[in-house]
Amino acid sequence: MKNLLGLLSVIVLFSGCGASLEKAAYKGDVVRLQALLAGGADPDSRNSYNKQTPLHVAALYSQHDAARLLIEKGADVNANHLGNGKCTPLHIAVTNGDSAMARLLLEKGADPDPAAAGDCGLARQRVGIGVQPAYTPLELAQKRGNESLVSMLRSAISRRYGVVPGSARNADEYGPIVTSLLKAYSGGGKTIAVAGFSYADGRASADGDIVSERFSTELINRGTLRVVERKEIEKILGELKLHNAGGISPESAKKVGRLLGADLLVIGGMVELPGKVLELNIRLASVESGEAVSAVTGRVQKDWVN
Repeated sequence: MKNLLGLLSVIVLFSGCGASLEKAAYKGDVVRLQALLAGGADPDSRNSYNKQTPLHVAALYSQHDAARLLIEKGADVNANHLGNGKCTPLHIAVTNGDSAMARLLLEKGADPDPAAAGDCGLARQRVGIGVQPAYTPLELAQKRGNESLVSMLRSAISRRYGVVPGSARNADEYGPIVTSLLKAYSGGGKTIAVAGFSYADGRASADGDIVSERFSTELINRGTLRVVERKEIEKILGELKLHNAGGISPESAKKVGRLLGADLLVIGGMVELPGKVLELNIRLASVESGEAVSAVTGRVQKDWVN
């Protein structure tokens, strides 16, 4: 059945205008590609089926030599897929876990941090591969746990922009902390709530809210657990008069978690260090028992203005 589906997708894909160029890209037939391009074929031609370019096809089917030739002949390395979403060849390479293709695209000028793409429809032509909506290449790499691609994209973003912007910066700081916290947890919980972060000395500050938001964002980007919305958490904590995360006891953790419908609760303490650095001491509590099932310590930069 899978073979039949694959055959049907190829038949549909290569019917219509530009079929010869796309077919050569799909097969990695560099000799045929060279002949077609020399004869005046447009390297950025789009098919009538789903408006993808030959470079999208080469990236989808991991045809590195074909992709290299298309780029050398003027193919737009940042072309958006026009059928659905904003999928670029880099999105496809990362979705496929193809580090060699991603490296080639980046070396040839691909934007390492393009707009988040919806489901561009390309990946479904290969059985078992799908693209989740609204993810950048970096977020896709993180979602799939591909650390080599994550490192490659972060470096490329930093080199291109001089800073690590938005989601990349958040992932770079909070990603390893979240990974360590969840790595030690082997239970079957499916829903997690970030109860909050508070200073160990008890002072009132909005810093804990910012850290909680960034921690929640990283959990959401992982896509492995359902994350309770912050407004729901703040409402429950207010009703229980728990305004300081450090004051959440095992019994309180069970009560908060049950009211939120959560299986796991993240509770964090903060210590401010020199150089605008925050040390985070985090524990992951089981709502069923109220006891900590994992604990980690990490540091993040305090790069906001109160």
